[in-house]
Amino acid sequence: MARTLSAALLAAQQAASRTPAIRILINGVNYSSRLLLLEHREEPYRDEATIVLNNSDRGLYSVSLPTSNLMGYRFRIAYGYYTGEIVAEPNGDGAGNEYVETADLWVKTQQIVSEEGHNVCILGCQGQWYYLREQRVMATLDAEAVKALDPAKVTNDPYFKKVFDGTMTVYQLIESVLENAIGWTLNAVPATNDGIIAAYKPVFTLEELPYAGVSLRKLIMMTKCYLRPKANLIWEVVYPQTTDLVNETYYSGQSPFFTKYGESMALVIPNRPVVFAGNPKGETPWPTPVIIGDTGAYTGNYVQVMEPEVAPAITTQTDADNRASVLLTRHESENRLSGSLIAYHDSRVELYDKVNVIDSRGT
Repeated sequence: MARTLSAALLAAQQAASRTPAIRILINGVNYSSRLLLLEHREEPYRDEATIVLNNSDRGLYSVSLPTSNLMGYRFRIAYGYYTGEIVAEPNGDGAGNEYVETADLWVKTQQIVSEEGHNVCILGCQGQWYYLREQRVMATLDAEAVKALDPAKVTNDPYFKKVFDGTMTVYQLIESVLENAIGWTLNAVPATNDGIIAAYKPVFTLEELPYAGVSLRKLIMMTKCYLRPKANLIWEVVYPQTTDLVNETYYSGQSPFFTKYGESMALVIPNRPVVFAGNPKGETPWPTPVIIGDTGAYTGNYVQVMEPEVAPAITTQTDADNRASVLLTRHESENRLSGSLIAYHDSRVELYDKVNVIDSRGT
């Protein structure tokens, strides 16, 4: 679902005349008035921003020192417009601007650049997926299952090798990584889901202290769902479907306008995943009959391109078929249709929203 806006903010951002508002609040200091340039990317498995602040008065030198700087601080960029409503933080500045917060970022790099006519401070920022690719996790035998790396808990196995042998669902494992190991929050699994994430209990191995981000991606790729980071270190499971309600609609001839839209289609290749399963003990030769999960013969205009996947830990026909279906669904959702849209900034939009474009040009 899209980010929630007040009625006043929604009206302001769709008005013919708009005054944008962006909040950059780091370590309790509001740097919004210094903002010269902002490039903010919210992408699957990657979130980052480059922020350029005006330092013509040399006011940022005091926070650009080896002993006093902005590096390491967590903050959230907020987007909105002037509405005239008096709204307090975090949804407003108390002076007529309203906005909504995006997912958390950390300042990772900072530099002062001085040249003739310009003096700026450039902040390189990274988000929660990057953070998770820095943090190692380990397995324990207690109910919490996955925890942050703790050298004090080393016994006779510094690799903490652990196999979750069908004891937890995919959702429970994701929850354990995010909540127990990292200390963040995962919202409850949505009532409408793929029937896999909250039901399938995989054989999942944690060994050699993997990165949290790597483990999360392996887990979510077992499903037709996606993970979406939100403001204040909250995450949610998203299950996009063609029958979903539209989150945002843009028009060529009325508000909210888009200025440019391009759409392209591509063949989905491979187009027939096949999963070979049913060997949980790693026997040689493979036990027969081999469990085969198959999406069925390709029926389109192109030739069939098969994709084999060996999944010995899967032991049921249903799970094998589900894995094959997951592979095909992900190929179709990520490769079949792509597009680019240029529109006036919409504070509602977040990853995996369903966007509708109404184009009346050329009629």
